[in-house]
Amino acid sequence: MVRLLPHAPGYTISTDAFMDESQLVGFHVATQSHVFMHFHDFYELALVTQGTGLHVTADGEQRVSRGSVIFVAPGAGHGFRAGEGLVVLNCMLRVEATQFDLPWAHRDELLGRLFGAAESEPRQPLLWFLDETELGECLSHLDAVRERPAADRNEAFDLGHLLLALDVIIRQVQPDRPKPVSVDPRASDLVVSAIDLLDQDLARRWTLKELSSRLCVGPFHLVRQFNRYVGLPPIAYLNRRRAEWAAALLATTEEPIGTVGAEVGWSDPSQFSRRFRQYMDISPSSYRAQSRVHYAARRKRSRHEPVGR
Repeated sequence: MVRLLPHAPGYTISTDAFMDESQLVGFHVATQSHVFMHFHDFYELALVTQGTGLHVTADGEQRVSRGSVIFVAPGAGHGFRAGEGLVVLNCMLRVEATQFDLPWAHRDELLGRLFGAAESEPRQPLLWFLDETELGECLSHLDAVRERPAADRNEAFDLGHLLLALDVIIRQVQPDRPKPVSVDPRASDLVVSAIDLLDQDLARRWTLKELSSRLCVGPFHLVRQFNRYVGLPPIAYLNRRRAEWAAALLATTEEPIGTVGAEVGWSDPSQFSRRFRQYMDISPSSYRAQSRVHYAARRKRSRHEPVGR
């Protein structure tokens, strides 16, 4: 049972306010309208399930809504304000769990972003955005723990499902564009000509038959040459380039997501989402949201960096 918590700026909340001593993972669902900046001695994973509001940290404010996910390390301050029907599912993890049950987490390439040593990196809260599919998957893992009778819960079950939920979230880390396709400098004139045709009109509904006909070669020979010098077939190269183009548009324009998909050659929204995720490992909406957070953070850092003489 959640104990009464002081509502005052700068207060540090203890793990024991939310869970029994025998539990490593605890939950608290709260409707947030205004919560003063506070701290706590546990890791907190906060998922916004309803409403809108502003998440407050020492770095400023960011608007949150359904699908927003906030990860707060011990000692990091945060709060909420201007909440309108804002409902947040808070999942708490004791620090002891990362020390004794998950001692390897800080060495993991992605989990280390969450559980890295506090003294080696800034510990400001991290914010991501999940689409409906990702949010549903994440909530299903957390609900498996929340809804299990207390007598049937154990550390392996709780931590296992929490890690599965975190896996959904950390897929959104570093939504950078994939490295450009590497073309062997020894590529034949045929492959270079094919790449030029595709790059000049990425949105065209190319087929292998049409492309090979334009180049006056057989489809099999073209695919074999492409695989040899590019490492993937012509149409796969086309889709990769479309995903790169879409990523640039999502990050730098305000065009609706469906418009972006149509512009790069995927007029069907479901096809665009499927293809983009295939090459970028993230949905178009999540990529756009993450890009905005990423570039906003970069702009803020650049304003505070000393100007060289």
